[in-house]
Amino acid sequence: MQNSNIRKMSVMAMLVALLVVCSQISVPVGSVPVTAQPLAIMLIGLLLSPKYAVATVLVWVLAGGVGLPFFANFKSGFGVLLGPTGGYIYGYIIGVFIMSLIAGAGKNFSWARSILACVAGMVFVYLLGAVQLKILMDLDSFAAAFVVGGVPYIFFEPLKVALAVIVAKVADSRGLQRF
Repeated sequence: MQNSNIRKMSVMAMLVALLVVCSQISVPVGSVPVTAQPLAIMLIGLLLSPKYAVATVLVWVLAGGVGLPFFANFKSGFGVLLGPTGGYIYGYIIGVFIMSLIAGAGKNFSWARSILACVAGMVFVYLLGAVQLKILMDLDSFAAAFVVGGVPYIFFEPLKVALAVIVAKVADSRGLQRF
């Protein structure tokens, strides 16, 4: 039991670290930078059960919220969470839950289920991101918010989905068991 808990906490800590590193892989485009964060979120969703996936992302959000430079471009603080990009960060919490729920529907790895999990989870990320972006940037519509905060970035998502699913398949073939 003790070894199991240590293993879980170690894997979660490594995934938080991966999320921090992926947050810094950033290309500024408009109001919302293109980052590797979604790739890390997808991996967390594909590799962990919903409870542990959400807990892992919450650690990252809370640590960044209290001042650790964990968000894109080494930003931190609750101001980031309350700013134009905050909705995407909140969206990661719901998105990772959805990804994990769909990906873990069966015990065996499934390419189709893993791809569906990533796409479905990212839909919620983009929806919540667009809501906060619309409100804080005083945009006329949600369509305008999606044009600003979604269209320039969505073209990178298939590559991130493919990479996340391939890594999850490798982890599965090496015997990594979801917890």
